[in-house]
Amino acid sequence: MKKQLFNQGWTVKPADASSLTALFGGPVTPPKPVTLPHDYLVEIPRDPNEPNGPGNGFFHEIDMEYKTTLNLDESAAGKRIWLEFEAVYQNSFVYVNGAFAGKCAYGYSNFYLDITDYVKIGQPNTVKVIVKDGVPSGRWYTGGGIYRDVNLMIADPLHIAPDGVFVKTENVDDGMAEIAVCTEVSNNNGTMKQFVLTARITDADGNAVAEGSMPVTIRGNVTNTYKLRLFVKNPALWDVENPNLYHYEVSVAADEAVLDSETGTFGIRKMQLDPVNGLRINGKTVKLRGGCIHHDNGVIGTREFTLTAEERVKTLKSAGFNAIRSSHYPMSRKLLAACDKYGMYVMDEYADVWTSTKVAYDYGMHMAEWWEHDIANLVRKDKNHPCVIMYSIGNEIPEVGNSIDSGWGKKIADRIRELDPTRYVTNSMNLLLAGMDMLAQMAAGAQNQPEAGEQTREINSMMSSMGD
Repeated sequence: MKKQLFNQGWTVKPADASSLTALFGGPVTPPKPVTLPHDYLVEIPRDPNEPNGPGNGFFHEIDMEYKTTLNLDESAAGKRIWLEFEAVYQNSFVYVNGAFAGKCAYGYSNFYLDITDYVKIGQPNTVKVIVKDGVPSGRWYTGGGIYRDVNLMIADPLHIAPDGVFVKTENVDDGMAEIAVCTEVSNNNGTMKQFVLTARITDADGNAVAEGSMPVTIRGNVTNTYKLRLFVKNPALWDVENPNLYHYEVSVAADEAVLDSETGTFGIRKMQLDPVNGLRINGKTVKLRGGCIHHDNGVIGTREFTLTAEERVKTLKSAGFNAIRSSHYPMSRKLLAACDKYGMYVMDEYADVWTSTKVAYDYGMHMAEWWEHDIANLVRKDKNHPCVIMYSIGNEIPEVGNSIDSGWGKKIADRIRELDPTRYVTNSMNLLLAGMDMLAQMAAGAQNQPEAGEQTREINSMMSSMGD
């Protein structure tokens, strides 16, 4: 699949009724040229009366409109065309040539839109993104706008699905690694097609270390997954001390012509977890020395660049870290790549909330309708990164203390394991928060037990501190 950045030539302006201000004689804010990634929030004045106060750095979130023009030449005729937004904060609505093409509610999730039916070849195509940001929408600095990359993807009707290659280490020992290359292929033709699927693995020096192919027949208008099993002799294993990376290239060819391909990196490693040895990577017990990091990059706001991601990881590693947890959102592609490159274990977290909100307009408003979409894209993004050793399905979720709502945890964990059985799944729980609605009952019960006086004082102290 041909994939290229689509970051140039955008404009941005406030989206909240500029036409109405013009109608009533007010000023109209002209569009401002920007190059993505862009965080509009860090560019506006702070407001000491901001409702979210220091939680969002005294910045006030507003609705914004981003716009650009997409030009497609004749080489794109008959092809499938997608846009991938690596993240837009938040509640983004995408329009192509004035028609609604799709949306994403979660401000930290990447999402794909097939815009094939919306575009015209050889003519300028208008792409507009409306960002609708309620206040407050997060418990930290959220940023605002299209703050990560946008990618344009073009492929033949017979193609590898976006992020459709999963390179899994099935088994590994000192002399051999068994690698399963699982490829999701879509045939958007109305008729059956035959093709050859090929996978090739090279080491850091570009030397081929494994290769395989298979003939495939696929029916029309279906998507299937195909597995090639390859073997790498004497593999260089990945861990934080030795972040050895391999490259893969998977291609789909018909009539000796390559129709589509995907390339990327992955690492070969073995993970084990048990109550005796704890967590083992490549047979060695690992003690995680980590910290929680949010997605902003200081004075540049939430904009994500390769340099900032790499400097962040190198700084943390030089300070003695060997692990980081994304707090509390799916980690960016660039930060994952930096963790792969320099060696850093990652707990990639799904969300800060499930079905109840922690601030008025956070993801809790949308999670019940969007969780499957966002979990699927989280796993598609993560699955070839050796740095990711576990997923966290939530942060300090109060629903885990409710016998009915706790069922969400099973649904989310089961779906992750179905999509990626190679990693561990955890939940970052706060037991006090989980039992918040029972504290008064617990305190009352303790009052009736004289021997539990110290427990009563502790519970009352906790309740008093939360009231402050």
